[in-house]
Amino acid sequence: MTIINQKAYKILENSIKKNSLSHFYIFHGPNNVGKKNLAISFAKLLFCKENTKDCLVSETCINCKKIDDGKHYDLVIMDSKSPVDGVEDNKSDQIKLAHVQEISRIANLGPFMSEYKIFILDGAEKLNNEASNAFLKLLEEPPKSSIFLFLVNDLSSIYPTILSRAQKINILEISEEEMEKYISSNFDIDDSVIQKILQFSLGKIEIAEKLSSDTTLIDGYYESYDRFLEFCTSDISERMNFAQKFSTRFRTDRNAIFNELNLWIDFCKISLNNFYEDKNSQLFDTDLFDMFDTEEINNFVLELIKTISNLRSNANPRLVFDVMGLNLPVFQKEKLNGI
Repeated sequence: MTIINQKAYKILENSIKKNSLSHFYIFHGPNNVGKKNLAISFAKLLFCKENTKDCLVSETCINCKKIDDGKHYDLVIMDSKSPVDGVEDNKSDQIKLAHVQEISRIANLGPFMSEYKIFILDGAEKLNNEASNAFLKLLEEPPKSSIFLFLVNDLSSIYPTILSRAQKINILEISEEEMEKYISSNFDIDDSVIQKILQFSLGKIEIAEKLSSDTTLIDGYYESYDRFLEFCTSDISERMNFAQKFSTRFRTDRNAIFNELNLWIDFCKISLNNFYEDKNSQLFDTDLFDMFDTEEINNFVLELIKTISNLRSNANPRLVFDVMGLNLPVFQKEKLNGI
C-alpha cells in the first residue's frame, strides 16, 4: 500500500459520490509528490467492483488487481517515451501529435471492461504545439466514456486554452510526520536511516518510497553532495573544467545531469529548512551554512533553476554551464579553514 495526498483524494472521491465527474483533470505539483500514485488510485475508485470504502486495499477486486499488474484494458498510461506509430525514437522527449492521435483512436473505441476509459498523460507539459492543438480538438467533442488525467509539474507550460477546460487539483508534499509514520509502518528500517530519508525526500513520497525500498541509494545522495561541495569550493578556472565535463555528459545522458542539478537544489533546500526550523541536523559533516550565508544559498537555488530552464530550452550546454560557474557564489576558502 502506498501513501497519497488525502485532501486531493477526498475531492476525487466526493466527485464520484456526487456524480459530478469531470472528463478532464490536471494534477499539478512538484516532481515526485505522488501525482501518478493519485491518478492510479482515482482509477481504482472508478473501476473497483467491490464497492469497498477504500479500494486501495481491496484484495479481491479483479479490476484493482489488473491495474496493479498494469494489464487493465481501460487504463492507458502514456508519456513522451511511449511507443506509438509515427514515433520511432523520440530523442526530443516531447509528447508528439502521434501520441495524441493514438489517445484519440483508443478513446473512440470506448471501454472494454468498465464504465470509463481513463487516460493518464504523465509529464503533460511536454506536449508540443501540434500535440496541444490536437488535444484541444479532442476536448471539443470528448468521448462520453473517457476521462483524461494530465500529470504536470509546471502549469505555465500548458496551453491556457487547455488549462481553462480542466479541473485542476494541486498535489503538495506530504508532512514529515505522515511520511515518518508511513515509512515506519511499511519498511523495516532503522530510525537513523528513516531520518535521512525524511530529509532527502523533502516531503516527496515517490523519493521516500524509492529510498526506503533500497537504502543503498542513499549513498548516491552523499556522492552527489560531495561533488556539490567540490564545485562550491572551486575557483573559477576549476568551475570551467566542471562546465566542460557537464556539457560533455549532457550530450550523452541529459537525465543524469538534470537529476544531479535537481539534487543540488534539494541540498540547498535541506540546509535552508534546517536553518529556519533550527534543526541540529547531522545529515552532512560539512553543511552549506558552514560556507555560505542565507542569501548566497538562495542564489544557488535560483541560478540552478535558471540553468535547468536554459538546458531544457536547448541552449548551448557548454555556454549554460560556463555561465552557471561564473554566476554561482564563490566560496572564500578561508572560511573552511575555520570549520
